Amino acid sequence: MARVTAKGLRAILSSCWYLNRISYGVDWGQYYTCEPLNFTGTQAQKDLVIGGEACMWGEYVDGTNLIARLWPRASAVAERLWSNKDVTSMADATVRMDEQRCRMVRRGLNAEPLHPGFCQFEYD
Repeated sequence: MARVTAKGLRAILSSCWYLNRISYGVDWGQYYTCEPLNFTGTQAQKDLVIGGEACMWGEYVDGTNLIARLWPRASAVAERLWSNKDVTSMADATVRMDEQRCRMVRRGLNAEPLHPGFCQFEYD
């Protein structure tokens, strides 16, 4: 980001939000804690960062697991992008992410659990 914005170019961050990484256990936190403005640069450089995007490659993803892998991880990316950089509490975010995951299941999305826990709705 520092090199791109030092040239006066606007930038969109995606490098820390590749959601297709294979992992085990709680992994959404790595997406939530990635801060787009966390680089060495001037305020003028940071003003050139216009957002970010979640990415998904297809080597291990197809129609059978796309939705489950994408959600709720993409929700963590979305919250990071719309939240102030000072909003960093994983405990608080866990509550919001649990609510969002359960909301998605209720609406018919096959969203993976974030961690061992409870949602009153089941995916049918």
